[in-house]
Amino acid sequence: MKKISLSCMILVVFSVLLSACGFGPGSAISGPKDSGTIVVGSKNFSENIIVGDMEYYLLKAKLKGVNVENKANLGSTAVLWNALQSGQLDTYVDYTGTGLVDILKMPVTHNPDEAYQTVKKEYPTRYHIDWLNPMGFNDTYAVAVPKTIAEKYHLKKISDLAPIASQLVFGGEPDYFTRPDAYPGLSNTYGLHFQSLKQIDVGLKYQAAANNQVQVLDVYSTDGNLLRYGMTVLEDDKHFFPPYYAAPIVRESTLKAHPEISSILNSLQNTLTDSSMLQLNYQVDVQHKSPDDVAQQFLKSKGLL
Repeated sequence: MKKISLSCMILVVFSVLLSACGFGPGSAISGPKDSGTIVVGSKNFSENIIVGDMEYYLLKAKLKGVNVENKANLGSTAVLWNALQSGQLDTYVDYTGTGLVDILKMPVTHNPDEAYQTVKKEYPTRYHIDWLNPMGFNDTYAVAVPKTIAEKYHLKKISDLAPIASQLVFGGEPDYFTRPDAYPGLSNTYGLHFQSLKQIDVGLKYQAAANNQVQVLDVYSTDGNLLRYGMTVLEDDKHFFPPYYAAPIVRESTLKAHPEISSILNSLQNTLTDSSMLQLNYQVDVQHKSPDDVAQQFLKSKGLL
């Protein structure tokens, strides 16, 4: 048997991991990229694919004389982060809460500006990666109820639930009831004592609310299913949930070679609200439109393409 060098073994293991993450033909990262090519990536859920496609189409249209490739739907945060650090990707859209807690391993903050300024300061120092300007929307955790329940009990804020929580059932994924940044912290912050708690698979929870098996759900604030099932998102009036504002992150070496990338991608600053991102997710997840079509149409509607 021939000996295999450690570097080769690492490469093989990394390739297997990439395959396990579901990279399809045409989207896989197969090795070192061409130094003259800008590669845009995105995570494996609709919202991130949509905003990644926005990055790609803007750069493709406005970055003259440079080849731009789109590696959509690559996988989890860990996959994209490793690819960005290794130089296989040049940019993708990430979230301030993810950067702060998952990457920097720093404590949660509930102040959106503080979260952004922290990641913007720390990333260049630690990783030679820059955060560009926020796109405007905050895809954070939220609490939602069917509109019929909101109307019946006059619910607008999470605080409004406290007096009537004992009459309602709260539903969420199993791990939501054990994480301190989820139900335990939420119930303590707002003084919530529900009639019962129901563990529900993420794919079934909206249907459970539609069937009145539960009346209150944990959700993501820009989930297209909120529109599909007629849910009302309650205001987090005590600011319990951490901020997850989206912004492009880019390798410093890429920005040095192509400084115009900053102004091109910063044209997305504050173009998306929670409501408009929810609408785009709805078009993809519920109406089954392609993310790239949705992204291009949005950019054209804003006069960016």
